[in-house]
Amino acid sequence: MEYILFTLLGAVIGILSGFFGIGGGIILTPLLLILGYEASTAIVLSLLLTLGSTVTGTLSHLRLKTFRFRDAGIIGLSGIIGSALITPVVFWLERHAGADIVLSSLYIVLLLGFSIQFLRPRSKERPSFPVHDASVMKLAVIGLAAGILSSLMGVSGGFLLTPLLLGWVRFPLKQAIGTSIASATLIVLGGVTSYVASGTSAPLSLGLALIVGAFIGSPLGASLLHRFNEPFVQKALGIFYGVVALSVIVKVFGLPYLSLVLLALFTLSLLSVFGYRILKTA
Repeated sequence: MEYILFTLLGAVIGILSGFFGIGGGIILTPLLLILGYEASTAIVLSLLLTLGSTVTGTLSHLRLKTFRFRDAGIIGLSGIIGSALITPVVFWLERHAGADIVLSSLYIVLLLGFSIQFLRPRSKERPSFPVHDASVMKLAVIGLAAGILSSLMGVSGGFLLTPLLLGWVRFPLKQAIGTSIASATLIVLGGVTSYVASGTSAPLSLGLALIVGAFIGSPLGASLLHRFNEPFVQKALGIFYGVVALSVIVKVFGLPYLSLVLLALFTLSLLSVFGYRILKTA
């Protein structure tokens, strides 16, 4: 029964991920923390879910030739080092009953920041910059930071990689996205390996169930995207981040059931909007 529930959970997260174009880890890690899973277990399962989506994305960008092999390799390898460095810290925090509050605090700050970013009026489009050849040092620093963030929060690190490649290294947008997701595949794989080598007790088979569900849900979510205009998607994503942040805050104050109710209400509302739009345009 647990495997069926996790497959369904993966499918729902896959729909949201495919529609919003975000990694599933940023949804799954706080949800598993709310459900009472240990921090390391939540991170490993989220990384496994994320691995499925990053591998798929990397293959797509490989066909499109939108990432640089050398740069992705440097970022990925330094990210693996970052993952290996932070994993013992997570287990140390867990032994001293500090991992849950640290992760929850990080997610609250991060999600509220994203929520504000998407809900506020859009500024003028950023100017285009000439492409610069990235130095090995810059790429290594970016990868190290993304690796630490990935294995600390159970995410791919793409939301850090893409802005840094755009703003600091000044890649063109498509190459920044492609190089980001290819690097994230190596980083997430390194993170999973670090946790497994450290003796994680996470049920890895549940991670596989999540991946199966995500493979079902992600294409459906992506196919729904063309049915909605960009302002709706942007506002819905901002509200979604805000709801997840609020649910984590409520959980920190000892009300996990209310947290689940908040997430369930938003998810059901959004799925109802999807269903209505499908019926309306059928």
